[in-house]
Amino acid sequence: MSQDYQAVYLPTDDPHVFESTPLANAGWYDEGQHGGAVAALIVGEVEKVPTLVPMEVARVTVELLRVVPLARLRVDTEVVREGKRIQMVEARITDTEGTAVALARVQRLRTVDLPVPEAPTTTSPSLRPPGECAAIGNDPWGAGRTGKPMFYRQAVEIREIYGKFAEPGPAAMWIRLRVPIVAGEEPTPAQRAVATADFGNGVSPELDVAHWVFMNTDLTVHLGRLPTSEWVGLEARSFYADTGRAIAVGTLSDGEGWLGSSSQTLYLDRTD
Repeated sequence: MSQDYQAVYLPTDDPHVFESTPLANAGWYDEGQHGGAVAALIVGEVEKVPTLVPMEVARVTVELLRVVPLARLRVDTEVVREGKRIQMVEARITDTEGTAVALARVQRLRTVDLPVPEAPTTTSPSLRPPGECAAIGNDPWGAGRTGKPMFYRQAVEIREIYGKFAEPGPAAMWIRLRVPIVAGEEPTPAQRAVATADFGNGVSPELDVAHWVFMNTDLTVHLGRLPTSEWVGLEARSFYADTGRAIAVGTLSDGEGWLGSSSQTLYLDRTD
C-alpha cells in the first residue's frame, strides 16, 4: 500500500539508476509499469540537463518499446540540439540487461514574458474544481486487485469531473500525484502534466476492459505552459478503428485554464 512506499522510484548510488517500487505498477499486466510513471521519470531527468538560457518543457514524446519491468532502470540523456531558443534532449531507459525499454525526445523552449490577446484557447475551461468532484473507487476496473499497489490507485488521486473512470465514453478528470516520482525530489509541474496525460486511454475507453485491451504504445504531450497547481485536469476521448489500433486524445488544464494537449497510439485487441 501507499504507506509502505513513499515514492514511485528510489534513487541509488548511481545518479542514472533508479529502483522501481510497486507504485509504478500499470495494472494491464503483472510486473509492468504505467506509462505515466515512465514518462514522469524521463521528464524529471531531462529537466536536470543544463540549458544556455531559462527553458521549459514544451513537448514530450515517449516511445514505450516493450513492457517496462518493475526493476532497476537506467536513464541516460543526450542533448541532440543545443541553442538559446530551442533545446532537444533524447532520453533512453534500459533495464538491468541493458535492453532499451523506452525512448523519448523532449523539446524545451526558452521562457519569456510575452502577453497575447485573450482568445478562446487561453480562457479557462468550464471544469468544476477538484473539491466539488468525487474520487474514483478503489477498484474501478473491476479487476479484483484492491490489495495490489498500482500507479493509478496509490501514486495518484483521481477525481471525476464528468464521465466515469474506466466506463465507456469521453470523460474529464482531475489528477494529482500523491507521492514523489523519485524519493526526495518534489514533483515538477512538467512531471505532473505528463503523468496525468498518460491516463487518456484509461479514463475514456469505448470498450469493456473485461474483454478488450487498449494499451498505449506511446505518449505525446504538448505544453503551452506549465501547471501552477498540483491538480491537473484531463479531458479525454478515444477513437477506435477496425484495424487493431486506436487513438486517445486529451486536453490538459489547471485552475487557471488551458495548458496543452496529449495523444496516445493504442494497441487494440480482444482478451477472450
